[in-house]
Parts: sequence; structure tokens; C-alpha cells
Amino acid sequence: MNMIRSQRFYSFLFSYIVLVVVLLVAVSSVVHQNFFDTLRKEVEHTTVGALGQFRDAVDLRMNEMNRLASQLSYNPVLTPYMASDGGYGSLQAVSELKQYLSTNLFIEDVVLSFNAPGNKQLYAASGTYKPDLFFDSIYHYRNWSHSEFMQTAVTLSAPLMRGSEPVLFNRLEERRYATYMVPIPLNAEVPYGVALFLIRERVLTDLAQGVLTESNGFLFILNERNETVFSQSQGESPESGIRLLEQINDIPSRSPFSELSMDGRKYSVLTHSSSNRQWSYVAVLPTDQWMQKVNEKRGIFTMTIAAVFLIGVAIAFGFSVKHYRPLKRLAGIVSSEARSEPLVGSSDEIDYISRAVGLMASEKQSLQHQLRSQGRTLREQVLLTLLKGKLSTKAEMSDIMQFSNIQLDKPHYAVMIVLIDDYNRFRQDNSEKMQEVLTYSLMKVVEELALESGAGYGAELMDGRSIAFLVNLNEGFDDADVLRELAVKAKAFFRQYFRLTVTVGIGGIYDDLTSVPQSFVEASHAARYRFVKGGDQVFLFAEIGPRPSGEYVYPVDRIDRIVKAIKQGNMIQVEPAVREAFGHIVETDVSLEAAECICFDIVNNMMKTLIELEIEIDDDLGETMQQLFVPRFETIEELERLVVSICRNVCRYVEAKKESKNIELLENIKVYVAQQYSDQTIDLESIANRFGVSPSYATRFFKDHTGCPLMKYIDSIRMDQAKKLLKTTDLLLKDIMNEVGYVDSTNFIRKFKKVEGITPIQYRNIAKN
Repeated sequence: MNMIRSQRFYSFLFSYIVLVVVLLVAVSSVVHQNFFDTLRKEVEHTTVGALGQFRDAVDLRMNEMNRLASQLSYNPVLTPYMASDGGYGSLQAVSELKQYLSTNLFIEDVVLSFNAPGNKQLYAASGTYKPDLFFDSIYHYRNWSHSEFMQTAVTLSAPLMRGSEPVLFNRLEERRYATYMVPIPLNAEVPYGVALFLIRERVLTDLAQGVLTESNGFLFILNERNETVFSQSQGESPESGIRLLEQINDIPSRSPFSELSMDGRKYSVLTHSSSNRQWSYVAVLPTDQWMQKVNEKRGIFTMTIAAVFLIGVAIAFGFSVKHYRPLKRLAGIVSSEARSEPLVGSSDEIDYISRAVGLMASEKQSLQHQLRSQGRTLREQVLLTLLKGKLSTKAEMSDIMQFSNIQLDKPHYAVMIVLIDDYNRFRQDNSEKMQEVLTYSLMKVVEELALESGAGYGAELMDGRSIAFLVNLNEGFDDADVLRELAVKAKAFFRQYFRLTVTVGIGGIYDDLTSVPQSFVEASHAARYRFVKGGDQVFLFAEIGPRPSGEYVYPVDRIDRIVKAIKQGNMIQVEPAVREAFGHIVETDVSLEAAECICFDIVNNMMKTLIELEIEIDDDLGETMQQLFVPRFETIEELERLVVSICRNVCRYVEAKKESKNIELLENIKVYVAQQYSDQTIDLESIANRFGVSPSYATRFFKDHTGCPLMKYIDSIRMDQAKKLLKTTDLLLKDIMNEVGYVDSTNFIRKFKKVEGITPIQYRNIAKN
């Protein structure tokens, strides 16, 4: 065989290439993930270090301002008495403040405010000011007024930092300042003033430059009240920073490292806490920002993987050639040694070899299957012959059992009949092949369980619904409870593993092999008790004792009720009547023979009723009726359901037929009255005799279908005709009465006036005028 045309060679090659690809994917995934994590940790570590330096720098400045506030409180020139003592004291205060400010490049201006009631001045390094002038003209805060400052100054007991905010300086230039307020003296129970340190935002920005140098993101300083003291963004919109800050504030306890997401994008949150105040320094970085560095290295990484892949393909080709050559030699040997060539032209050497070997194995398996099948069939035939008593002598039994691999060497014999419950559903839910598998499994389960007390051999009976087992019992196991336990275990096994229920009938235990047919008959009779008692049970023939005749009461009245309800077409009464008749069988616990006799009589009486009613049976009902004569009902409930269904259909038919006859009778009466209303002798009795019914039934029937009594209906026709003659003719009243069937003029005039409210003559005069 040519290597280029061999599927097996390409199968080897493809397998090795797949192996190379899998290894490359695994190694590259690990390397790539580690590289990714390394870069991420590097960015985080750099940012964390820069964030820590920024925190230390800001904390250092804050501590310096606290010390400066303490120095201001100890300076005798800056006491409330000296500073407010005339113009010279104010000048000295301003001079001292300028000196403090000159040594600190972090502070833009420093302001002193005293809480004394008579002191209305603010002392700053830039000069002295009235409070309203200071807040309106010098440093005009957009969101902070003079009154709010004064209220804060009076109540301030600890340093307070206002976040960076816009301030209009000298009414010319808008700047952003962060304002730090310290009570003086610091930590005093009752401070006498407040020191304000104005810090330009750009000073904080300069300190924060090292945090976001190589990455986009946000930087926040949050005070103890989670208010933003300082914020900075790089490469991101400030609005996104505000939304992210809201999520950060919602975190109950901040950890040094955390993650959050917004608009489908993930962010890493790095947090440092101040060492001497409850401030938080927070850096928020897009998680994917370090992927840029990964992409820069990805090209080199991809080229390296591609080179390794090509080398791997070359190695795979070499291994494929090495492993294919022995296989090619073996295929050649098989091809040259084979007596026939059923697989010539195959391009897969292993397939060629396996199919050649499989052909020989198939021939062997076929021979084994034929032997097993014939052995199983022979064994079943022997069992059926033995069960049905066709072997009369022990010599015949011994001879035939030598060829069937059946060993009946135990001293006791009994027969079990196993019926599959709800057999129709069993056939619907399972294919023929699956039915065979389940039946065979049931047979093997019982045979295996029988080994505990002896041996057992099963054979499927001709009806296909049941399996007969000949159980050969050891000495000391000739007890009905042993067989009952065997049946219960088999039932439980099938219920648990196959979701099937079975009914078991057990015959008597005998010591003579020739008595096996008697045990078979007894087991069959016991299994038939499923009809009365229901399925999923075990019945022992020994427990079914004979019952004397006359022990039960035949349900004549219940059967009569069924017949009566069918004849009346009464669907409401027929179902309870059928259920009571069948229920009587169960309630009185009659024998199997009596139960079958009563059931036959119920069906027979129902059929006789259908014949008496001359009911035309359609195809569907006819097919259903035929089922009643097939003795294949498993339980009495099954027969009851079918009888109820048939009775319902028959009642519907009878009711429809009665309704049709009623409509015909009503129309005939109306036609007869329309023709005979002028006859003075017509009355209820004559009409009833005409249609073969009683007068009471005639008037009740007519009123039920029209809402009007029959004689009143006749009067209405006569009155309508009389009014017509009064309007269209000049006949005398006497002649009109004779024409419409009235004899007594007084009775006619009274009825006419009752209907129309006037006499006949008055009606004629009004109608003609």
C-alpha cells in the first residue's frame, strides 16, 4: 500500500500534530498567564509605592501645618490682645505671619481668626481684613460664605480639611484652593481662634505626579467624612471618576486591593490609609491598562510559538513514518496470506487487518450464538413439555433432560407463574427487541434468586404475557414461605431497576416430578386471581381455599339498574350502577369463578339490552364491543372501565334517538292541530288517541317543548283565524264560530274579550274603520 494514499498514515500524522498543538496551547497559556500576572503586579506595585509616597508627602505637610498652628498659638505677638491692640499690633501680626509663610512653600496664605466678641478682623500674611471683605473680595469661595465660616470657627474642635474648590482671588482670577482649618491652641478644650491654611490645588497635583505617570486612572484623597479633599484624573473623564467614587464610598470596609466594574469595564482599586488621621488615599486604575505592554510583547511571543509549531510538525512527520512502516508490513502479510480478499482497495491498514480478523471472529460468534439459541430453545421446549404433562414416565423425562442441560436433582418441585402487569402498556412503551430483553432479564433474575434454595428454570408461555418457572427445591426448603420470599424479591428487583410490576402465582410443592403439571395448573389458577385482587401481588394456591356455593348474593338489582339506565339513556345513573355492580364483586370477596360468572352476566345483559333497543352499532363501538368477548382483562377494574365507556356511548345514542322521536312527535301534533282545529269535537283525548299516548302525557309533552298547554295552543290558532275572518269578511258571528270550531257563543266571546280586551263585534268595527 502506498503511504501517500494511506488514511492510517495521515491519522498518525494528524494525531501527533494535535499532540503538538495541545502541548503548545497548554505551555503558551501558562506562560501568557504568568506574564500577564507579572505585568499586572508590576503596575500595581509601582502604583502602590507611588501612592504611599504621595500619602507620606501629604501627611508630612499636614503635620507641618499642625505644628505651625501650635507655633502661632505660642507666639505672644499673635495673641488676640496683641493683634487687636491698635494698628501697630495688627502690623506686627501680619509681619509674623509673613515670616511663617516664607519658610513653607506648601501654603499659599495663612489666616488667623479670633473668637473674641469684639474682634472683627482677620489677620493674614497678605494683610488684615474685615471678614466680609475677605470672603467677598480677596478670597471669594463659590460654595463657602462668611457666615458659614464664622459658624464653623466657633464650633471647631479638631483640624478640618475642605476639599479643593474654586475661589475667585481679588475678583480677577479664579483659582482652586484646599482649605485646612486648625483650632488654636490645638487640642484645647476651648480654642480661642482658628488658623486657616490656603493650599493651591496645583501644589497637591505636583505631589501626585508620581502616582499616575504611566497609567490612566483616578487619584482621590478622602477625609474622615468620606468627603473628597483632592481628586485627579488622567486619560479618563471626570464624570467617570464621580461615578466610581460613589461606588467606592458604598464599600463598607476598604481593603488595600479590590475591584469594581462600571459600564462593562473593570477597575482595580488601591487604597492607603493615613498613619495619623482617618484619611484614605485611593487610586483607581483600569484593569486592562497593562494589556498594552502585553500586546507589545505578543508579536515576539506569537512568532516563537509559530516556530516551535513548525518544528513540532516536522518531528510529528518523522514519528508518523516510523510507526507506519511496521503496520504496512503487517498489512502486506495479512493480504498475502488471506485465502480471499473481501477488503481489497481499503486505504486504512488497521481497518483492513481488524475487518479480516473480525470476519473470522464473526464466524465463530455466529456458530456460538446458534448453539446457545438452539440450547435455549430446546430447554424451553423441554420445560413446556414437562409443565403440560406430555412426558408421562420418569424415563422419558430423564432422557430428554440430558440433552437440555436441565438438572432436576433436588427432592421437591413447584411451579411459579409470573405475569407482567399492564401488558398492553408494556408493549406500547418498549420495542419488540426491548420486550425480549426485559422478558429474558426477568427470567434470569428469578433463576438467579432460585439458586439460594435450589435451582430454577424459566420458559415463556405461548400467550407472551407470562413466564413459567419450574423451581427445584433442596431438602428442608419445601415451604411455601420460601417460594413467597423468592417471588417478593423478584418483584422488588423489577420494580426498582426496570419500573415494572409483576403478579406471581405459586402452585403446590410436590416430591414427585410427575406432579409438576398439577403444580402448573395450580399456579395458573392462583395467578388468575389478579383479575379480582389486582396486580403487583403474590398468590399462593394453598391459601386460596374452596368456597361453598350460595356464599354470596348475586347482584340482580344492580344489573337491573344498569339495564334500566341504558334503556332510559340516563348517562348520570348508568356509571354509578356499573361501578356498584362491579364493586359488589370486590366487596363480597367472591371466588374467582363467581367473579368471572358475574362479569359475564353483566356483559351479557348489556348486550341483550342493545339488541332489544335495536341500536345500530358503528365501527368504533363495534370494535370496542368485540373486546368484551376477548378474555384478556388483567383486572376487574380494566373491564369496569371498558363497560362504563360503552354504556356512556350507548346512553348518548339512546338520548339522541329519544330527542329525534320527540321532535318528530311535536311536529306531527302541530300539523294535525293546524288541519283539525275547526273540528268542534277535537280534544286532548282524541289527539292522544291519534298518536298513541295518554292525554296527560300529550299535554305535558307539548308544554315541555313549547311552553304552552296543548288546548291553549288550539285556542290561539282558533282566535287568530277568527280575527282574520272578522277583518276580511262580513260573515255573521255564528258562522265565524262554526268556521273556527266554537259551539258556545258565550264561551267564544268571553275568550275573545280576554285575549283582545274587546268583543268580536267591536274588533270588527275598529279593524274596518
